[in-house]
Amino acid sequence: MSGFTQLPRACWWLAGSTLVNRMGAMVFPFLVLYFHKGLGLNLEAASSVAACWGLGSFLAGPLGGWASDRIDPVRLLALSMLAAGSLMVSFPFIRGLPWLVLCTVTLALFADLGRPSTLTALARLGGSEHGRNAFALNYMAINLGMSIGPTLGGYLAEVDYRYLFWVDGGSSLAAASLLLASGTTCPAVEKTRQGPVDWNIGPAAFRLYFWLCLFFWSFMTFFAAGPVYAVKWLHLSEHDVGYIWLFNTIFIVLTNLWVNRITAGIALPRLLAFGCACQAASYLTLWLLPGLKSLIVATLWLTIGEMLMFSNANAYVAQVVPPEKMGRAMGVNAICVSLALISSAPTMGYFFEHHSPDRLWAVVGCAAALASLGMAGLPGQVKPLEETET
Repeated sequence: MSGFTQLPRACWWLAGSTLVNRMGAMVFPFLVLYFHKGLGLNLEAASSVAACWGLGSFLAGPLGGWASDRIDPVRLLALSMLAAGSLMVSFPFIRGLPWLVLCTVTLALFADLGRPSTLTALARLGGSEHGRNAFALNYMAINLGMSIGPTLGGYLAEVDYRYLFWVDGGSSLAAASLLLASGTTCPAVEKTRQGPVDWNIGPAAFRLYFWLCLFFWSFMTFFAAGPVYAVKWLHLSEHDVGYIWLFNTIFIVLTNLWVNRITAGIALPRLLAFGCACQAASYLTLWLLPGLKSLIVATLWLTIGEMLMFSNANAYVAQVVPPEKMGRAMGVNAICVSLALISSAPTMGYFFEHHSPDRLWAVVGCAAALASLGMAGLPGQVKPLEETET
């Protein structure tokens, strides 16, 4: 905890706005179910429309990364939450497949513009000395908020799916207002080069993101398939799905400080490799022992892997990418997440409609195992790109 107390106040304001935003974050876990059960689309069509979220997120990645290197990323985050919240509260009134697709893409674009800006702000505010703790604090805020949002969302979904969008949109607007009222800004970095936009963030970062694409696909597929698997195959209710999310987030809140402390001296590539291996173990559990108990154990494995992956992957990027390119690096990170969002829901829809959950678990589990091998081969100590070019 002492590492957190040394963080700049701006990091705490960012974490506070993240907490408020995530306390109401309840739409995405139930998006496929909303399109399927709420609007009556078949499962394959519902998962395809939900995948349009990934398209909007994909567009937001490079745009948000480019903008974060040119304007204050904290202000960009606030504007992103304002735009997303405004569209979110009107989303339940949208009807017709073309409009659903367009508005899903636009909503994701607004919402995920804030992803690279948040990571960029944390990397700059924390610096090399406190960067890992800054990411860890924000990660804690995400999961503390998510322990409330999806759990409450499970109950609201049983009453009326529209409540999910109204609460989620309201929390985004409140978080944006909090961040703007705080007056928080991010210090500008000196621009060392002029001319065309340079997206060369270095071979070490690109290698990391290649393997992260596999991990994110495996990770997002779990959260796309988990609620549908629980409702359609295990015959659970929506609020039971919320409890599974609660188990994931509460475990992170209770143990993340301890995990962060005991892993502080371990090389980041080793931690990333073990995190991917835990993701593979999650799918192996589902493949060997189908059922509710297996889903709970699989969620435990996934949660351990998640704790080892997210903050440490960002900390690795902060070590190997120069500060003036951090926004672009986090934009590439957002693109990797977006590719996973685009592909995870259709992957789930295809296997659940035409094959079986077991085959899905086997395919994405192998992807996570391959990512683990790739992470283990990452270079441990790398000079930032700006140093290697001098």
